[in-house]
Amino acid sequence: MSKKVFIAIVLTVALFTQLHSKTFLRAATWDEAEGAKWVKEVFSKYEQMNPQVKINVQSITQGYDDKIITSLAGGTPPDLFMWWDYPRLASLDVLTPLENLVDLSNIDPMLVKWVSYNGHVWGIPKDWTTRVIWFNKEVFDKYGVPYPDNNWTWKEFREVAKKLTHPEEKVWGFLVTPYVYEWEGYVRMNGGSYLSPDTSTMNGYLNSKETIEAIEFLTNLYLIDGVSPSPSLISASGGSYAMFESGKVAMIDDGVWFIGYMRSRNPSLTIQDLAKKFGCVFPPHPEGKQLKVMIHNSAWVIPKNSKNKEIALDIIRFLAKEGGRTMAEGGWAFPIDMKIAEEMKLYEDPILGTFLKLLPYAVEDPSFLKRSDWSEKFEQYIADAFDLIMLRKATVEEALNKAVEESEKALGRK
Repeated sequence: MSKKVFIAIVLTVALFTQLHSKTFLRAATWDEAEGAKWVKEVFSKYEQMNPQVKINVQSITQGYDDKIITSLAGGTPPDLFMWWDYPRLASLDVLTPLENLVDLSNIDPMLVKWVSYNGHVWGIPKDWTTRVIWFNKEVFDKYGVPYPDNNWTWKEFREVAKKLTHPEEKVWGFLVTPYVYEWEGYVRMNGGSYLSPDTSTMNGYLNSKETIEAIEFLTNLYLIDGVSPSPSLISASGGSYAMFESGKVAMIDDGVWFIGYMRSRNPSLTIQDLAKKFGCVFPPHPEGKQLKVMIHNSAWVIPKNSKNKEIALDIIRFLAKEGGRTMAEGGWAFPIDMKIAEEMKLYEDPILGTFLKLLPYAVEDPSFLKRSDWSEKFEQYIADAFDLIMLRKATVEEALNKAVEESEKALGRK
């Protein structure tokens, strides 16, 4: 046997031994390209500390929910995966409760609430965002409108949106997007609610005076004030971000994703560059009432039948402590530990700091975390009501009453 052949055999045996001494885990995410890159970066830090573990990240960009549920039903789920609709899987008894297995003290308590359901904590937050009002400074400057601040009211917001609306120049003050999830913050800050406190009904809550007022405020911006372009025009113009970036829309209600959109167009863009043209402030609130905002918060969860549960739990513990730092350092997300945010001086940033300062104003008990059948027994009827209103086929009161009636039928009460 030649020396070269002998060395080749030794190297092959060494590689085989190394591969078979590792534990391979699967982690699933819906993130694409850049997002998946930072997920892998976080996991690579864990792998460096634990060389016997290899985490294979699977990016599922189409039909994510269905594929995850199919894998759970078939007994072949990933060892950990991204999720957000915790009541849906908790009701199927397929997730591992984490409150007694993971130290949650490093995670902001509000974020813990948003990954909890029915007395259990189901996930470790990966990333999150509050919702702000983004504004295009160039449009404000063009029409001589002062930049808004964090303490504006609905009435002041409406007047600003009107001043920025110039249909003859194809410029609108605000983009009205009637989404049930996003609008819950406006409903709650006005003292309204989608559901009763015991979560049994929408009757008397969705169609309450306070909820009607909130939805009228939002829909009247489009129906009466005309400060928003039509959905067909938004689509024909390349979407909401394209209209906002180009100055066709002065303000949008959105999360941190706008930064990702801008960086996808210019990867070298810094927050400082972004802040030269765009700003963001707190959403407006009803006069004399407390601001409330919605959070978008996804998390890592572990299925009950994970084949490598103990290692998956160790990874989750790592993510609870340091995972958020890596994502934040990459500019892809906010930390889940506010001490890290302070260390990174994110609160001082004119853009990122706004999102962080809004966290204490988050709705503490959003409707989607109250019932496992929220989507099919309640949410779909609210969405239908919003469509009726925007299409001018019903008043706000009529549409919300109809939603309540349909929900009650779905619950078997009528």
